[in-house]
Amino acid sequence: MEEVYFWLFMPEVSERQDTMGQHKRFKIADLEQLKAEIAALNLDIPIADDVGVLSDVVPLKTCDSPNRFVVQPMEGFDATPAGTPQELSFRRYRRYAEGGAGLIWFEATSVVPEGRSNPAQFWMNEGNVDTYAELVAQTKKTGRDAMGHEPVCVLQMTHSGRYSKPTGTPDPLIAHHSEVLDPVHGLPGDYPLVTDDYLDRLQDAFVNAAGLAQAAGFDGVDVKSCHRYLVAELHASFTRDGKYGGSLENRTRMLRETLAKIGETHPGLLLTTRLNCYDAVRYPYGFAVNRDDYTVPDLSEPLTLIDWLEEIGIGLLNVSIGNPYFNPHYNRPYDFPIKGVEAPSEHPLVGVERVLQVTRQIQEANPELPIVGSAYAWVRQFMPHVASAVVQRGWATLIGQGRGSFAYPDSVKDILTTGRMDPEKCCVTCSACTQIMRDGGQTGCVVRDSELYGPKYREARRFSIDRLKEEAARCRDCDHPTCSQGCPAKIDIPAFIRAFADEDIAGAYAILKKRNTLPEMCGSICPVGVQCEAHCLENIFCENPIPIQDIQLVVSRLARLKGLTGVEVPSEQNGKRVAIVGAGPAGIACAAKLLETGHAVTIIDKSATLGGTPDATIPAERFGRAESEVEAILRPALDNGCAEVRLNTALGRDVSLSDLQNEHDAVFLSIGLTQSTSIGKADGVVGALEFLRAAKAGKVTDIPPRVAVLGAGNTAMDAGVTAVALGARDVYIVYRRSFSEMPAWKRERDAFLDAGGHVLLLTQPLGYTTEDGRLTALKCARTTLGEPDSSGRRRPIQIPDSEYSLEVDLVVEAMGQALAEGVKAAIPTEACTERGLLKVTAASFATPIPGLFAAGDIVNGGTTAVQGVVEGMAAADGIAAYLED
Repeated sequence: MEEVYFWLFMPEVSERQDTMGQHKRFKIADLEQLKAEIAALNLDIPIADDVGVLSDVVPLKTCDSPNRFVVQPMEGFDATPAGTPQELSFRRYRRYAEGGAGLIWFEATSVVPEGRSNPAQFWMNEGNVDTYAELVAQTKKTGRDAMGHEPVCVLQMTHSGRYSKPTGTPDPLIAHHSEVLDPVHGLPGDYPLVTDDYLDRLQDAFVNAAGLAQAAGFDGVDVKSCHRYLVAELHASFTRDGKYGGSLENRTRMLRETLAKIGETHPGLLLTTRLNCYDAVRYPYGFAVNRDDYTVPDLSEPLTLIDWLEEIGIGLLNVSIGNPYFNPHYNRPYDFPIKGVEAPSEHPLVGVERVLQVTRQIQEANPELPIVGSAYAWVRQFMPHVASAVVQRGWATLIGQGRGSFAYPDSVKDILTTGRMDPEKCCVTCSACTQIMRDGGQTGCVVRDSELYGPKYREARRFSIDRLKEEAARCRDCDHPTCSQGCPAKIDIPAFIRAFADEDIAGAYAILKKRNTLPEMCGSICPVGVQCEAHCLENIFCENPIPIQDIQLVVSRLARLKGLTGVEVPSEQNGKRVAIVGAGPAGIACAAKLLETGHAVTIIDKSATLGGTPDATIPAERFGRAESEVEAILRPALDNGCAEVRLNTALGRDVSLSDLQNEHDAVFLSIGLTQSTSIGKADGVVGALEFLRAAKAGKVTDIPPRVAVLGAGNTAMDAGVTAVALGARDVYIVYRRSFSEMPAWKRERDAFLDAGGHVLLLTQPLGYTTEDGRLTALKCARTTLGEPDSSGRRRPIQIPDSEYSLEVDLVVEAMGQALAEGVKAAIPTEACTERGLLKVTAASFATPIPGLFAAGDIVNGGTTAVQGVVEGMAAADGIAAYLED
């Protein structure tokens, strides 16, 4: 499958060979040992004992930097879909400002939506400029309060070009074809290039973004020109025709003209660029490389370009080299590699020297231009000594920290106050932060900020393509696979896993869709611990089943992003229309299958959104919203008019069953059970689904300290976890049987216990104590267990004289659900069972009333989403057969 972030290295060799060409882990105890290592490798890396020069104020063209330290632009990928910074973004920049850096280079911020490298990348626009202004103001205030100075704030503006991934799947915009990089990205020879007209308009987008940045309070703007993003790729567009390719003047046109326009249009901004001064990609596909040996820099073109930029009026230059997605050891020396990636076959200090020497040549050729140097992370606590020597020798003016700032945001404060860095706080150059980025997660330091980013790293790794392909390779491709037998939908699991391993996302999704219309929803919430994965043979061999759920979820998401999930509507309709009442799993599954067999459908739901109970009530931590999947599935039918959706419409309130029967050829009921079983009424007693729905919608923000949840099913566990998350101090699951007889799945029970919830077993809820109608306590009694009852579980027996009161402020009733009274009244009694559910025939899901069909919770009493999907698809077959007669 397509994957943007491939890293290529030279073959791995033994670390025991202490030569210039071998990778070596950081094992340096003091400065003397570092000096000895440098000498043994015959490298020119300076070291100074006195680091006082790093505290110097640095005059810039439009302002002064309070010291020589720069936080390099490191994306956190934690913006909203609209590109707006969120709390994690504010936290990151607060930490940088508190940490003392004189200049904070804000992370890459796209100037157009299609130029984002991640759906959660920053993107400044007219709709969120106020939030960016708040971010800058808070950053500056934090610096004043913590350090007595305001940091200089520079915004990096970008277009990701070849690495554009605005929806989460690669959508490259390339400036030229490259025999080196195109194969890495899976691009054919006829893949289109961005046009000159597009690039002309992009200049205006950069200028507009610079105006927004100035309005937000940024001191300067950077037109990002590094790491093979679009502007940097243009610099290597030797093979491109037109005014943006060929000559150096043409290849650098975008950067030069854009900066010039910004300077003219928005005077007062500090103009700068982070410039790749050596690509390390062979000619004619790399910039600033020796034409005969791409591993040797040729700085003649960068130096000419920098002269032009100085004439334009830039006041600062940030030097970078290499491409971290292709040859990271050329600009990011690190200690140990990401799992599955070979270490570069050179000592990391060789990489450090390479960056220092390129920066040195740039600074010495431009002594009046402040230059930012970097690549100090690998030397860890000795960074100040190398950086100070670099400044003293005139090799750079300012010192940049990228990964080091992620790990150790207060390093500058420590250096300025103590003259040293704490080795236990330094970046260990593990590249785990980059791994999260490659896996599509929110980025930060996994090691030094582990409480926050450790779980994010593990979650991102869980769904990473490379890991899942390794896992898929373990599948035994069983004949009569037991995993499929454990799946209610009877999906051909080995076949879809094999297709995924072969990078055939379309084929894998087609196999899923054949038996399960909503594989993305089910991939999020299915109880695989008792279904497919529980039946995988790998449980027997190694207690480690194939991660079927994770692979299904990734395949489904990728298929949706690739536009593969829409219903295939026949060109000719059969003229029949079916009313679908209830837009949960059964209803959507039934509708989708009917649409693909030529029927028109009217989907009716009392809620404001499609997706049913899972969408409305399952906590966001387990399942976000069904909207994206359902919208993608129904979109072709909605566009051609064979599907109609009526939301906020309830059966029995807004529409009658007889009306639907008169207007449609058949009616399908898949209404959820929304009425909670209750033991009494009081102010402070609420049904579980009502509670969960309000919590997920953000309508519950304040919750009392003591909460009891009655019941022990999955809904009860979700309610308990939600109550804890909302701030309740003590949350009790009250259950009349034993722990082993709890109906909740292990995953949900564990989640509640991990959240810090309490479980009161062998406890029978009896009723409520109130004061002026307000709940004050739950009346309980102790129980013991007798013989099994009809459920197969041991019957609870109340112990005489064991009653007591549990003081609580809120009770959530989760002891079972039934049809809402209004819905029950709307359905003829002859269609209902004694339990208040609907009677159906097993094969067709037809009720006793001609033309009326039903499936899902209204028939089975409430099981799983996948069971609802299975029943909905089967009911569609029954409806189609009925309408053919």
